[in-house]
Amino acid sequence: MSYAGIQATVNFYTMREADLTNELSDIMTSITQASGQTIELVTSTNDQKSVVRNSAAPDSTEYKTQMDQISGQYEIQLAQITDWESQLETRKQALETEIQATTSYKESFKTALKQNIQKDYKYGDSSK
Repeated sequence: MSYAGIQATVNFYTMREADLTNELSDIMTSITQASGQTIELVTSTNDQKSVVRNSAAPDSTEYKTQMDQISGQYEIQLAQITDWESQLETRKQALETEIQATTSYKESFKTALKQNIQKDYKYGDSSK
């Protein structure tokens, strides 16, 4: 493979690595957002429960019904956030693996380019 071909391949892998790193950054931001949503959900649920505690007698059916409804909504929303986080983590791991492979390919082509240049330099040098 010519120098230009190898250099083009190195450039391709460099650009691919940058694209993957950018996507990984976006995934990390989304993971942070999911964590923030979990905190907001917990806070909101606690606030709703506090309102029910202050407005209904703890042994009444109204109290139990409202607390069960709040807990049920919490569980559903938490499951959705947890599922989203799980999908993000899976994609994050896949991206990290692909970045490692891309970096490895790029480095191998850089090494090949360097070796070809050294080989041609030595071949063209008649004093050695």
